[in-house]
Amino acid sequence: MRCGLNQPTQRNANLILADMLDANLMNADLRGVDLSSANITGACLRGANLREEKRIYCAIIRGTKLHKADLRGADFTGADLSKLDLSSANLGKSSLRGADLHGANLSGAILYNASLSDISLGGAILNSANLMNARLERSNFTEAELIGANLQGAIMADTKLTRANMSRANLSFARLSRADLSQANLREANLKTVDLVSAYLARTNLINANLSQANLIRAEISSANLMDTNLSQAVMSDGTINY
Repeated sequence: MRCGLNQPTQRNANLILADMLDANLMNADLRGVDLSSANITGACLRGANLREEKRIYCAIIRGTKLHKADLRGADFTGADLSKLDLSSANLGKSSLRGADLHGANLSGAILYNASLSDISLGGAILNSANLMNARLERSNFTEAELIGANLQGAIMADTKLTRANMSRANLSFARLSRADLSQANLREANLKTVDLVSAYLARTNLINANLSQANLIRAEISSANLMDTNLSQAVMSDGTINY
């Protein structure tokens, strides 16, 4: 199947349980379409428009091409999106609760105000992604790449960010209480006014990071690299810092 021919509009279609294996849906208008339990494995959805109350529960999506797709407001609850190419896709205000996105490419993706709680993003690429105000509680970002990502105001309580690369990321005003940031790379990251209450930052790279006005109460910062780190006005009562 060649992914190159525009498909007819399928707006508001009922495609529950449909077999769309390797289908060519490039630039298709799929607004309002119900893809619950459909098989769209290997389908081409590049540039497709799936806005407006989409239902994609339990859809089989592996191998689907979603580069630059318009997925604003889409419901991917519990979907298997592992290793998909979602680079530069617009997922603003979408719901991906409980979804599997490990190894997915989300570089440059728009995920502002998205609901991403309880998801797996281990090894995923989110460089330069926009996750402003996204909900990311209890999610797994182990070894994910978030270089230059915008996480301003994101809710990331209880997230696992072990060995994640977040250099130059914007985490200002983010809420990272009880997050595991052990061995994470936060070099030159903006962590101004971040909530790191009871967070774990063992062997974390914080070189040139901005932690001004950060809340570090009960945080454990052991063997971290704090060279040229800005800790002005940071609250560290009861916190533990062991170089």
